[in-house]
Amino acid sequence: MMEFERINSLKMETEDHYRKRAKSYRTSPEYGKMVSLYPILETSIQDCKDENLVA
Repeated sequence: MMEFERINSLKMETEDHYRKRAKSYRTSPEYGKMVSLYPILETSIQDCKDENLVA
């Protein structure tokens, strides 16, 4: 029964919440380091920048 109650308590955050988290992540030092280590990643991110990936 405890497992069932825990599953029911899970909920998704709002889209605005995830947009704020993404913005925070993209401005973090860790993100900058990751992109600098993997140049192809930066190119891929730029290619997808203006895509509407969420329906």
